Amino acid sequence: MHKPQIRNYKKHHLISRRALSNVVTSAILLSAVSIMGAMMLAWSNTSLNIQKQDLEELFSTQVNKINEDLIFENTSFLSTCPVTKCINVTLGNVGTLGLNITQMKFVDGNTLAELKIFSYTNGGIVPSGSFSTNATYSWSSGDDIDIIVFTDRGNQFNTNVIAP
Repeated sequence: MHKPQIRNYKKHHLISRRALSNVVTSAILLSAVSIMGAMMLAWSNTSLNIQKQDLEELFSTQVNKINEDLIFENTSFLSTCPVTKCINVTLGNVGTLGLNITQMKFVDGNTLAELKIFSYTNGGIVPSGSFSTNATYSWSSGDDIDIIVFTDRGNQFNTNVIAP
């Protein structure tokens, strides 16, 4: 009779161990799922904030591009520049924002071939201000020249002039 009692004891002990093991396993799984959920939430929040910042920056840039406006105040063909002939270009900022001229390009008005490109690092113009430059170019009488000016924000402004 003693043996059946031992078997019952072992059986009871194993059943209580299994129950404890189920509780521990469930706790580990719940902890792992909650940690993964918190990590995913943090990652998605960071990703969303980065996208929000990029969108705000893009919107601001596009609005600033719209508010940028430039006019050609004067274009003079000079034959008395220090080295050779040149074209004096005076630009006025009529927009509500300051702008920065980065490049000016001369293009043949008939063939659309690039004639000369000038780059500027100090082409800033405050609102209602102006920028004037002597662009060295050996023009000939009757030349049809398109002048294209590029700004730091990516806008371009152009005019067409004919040499005297």
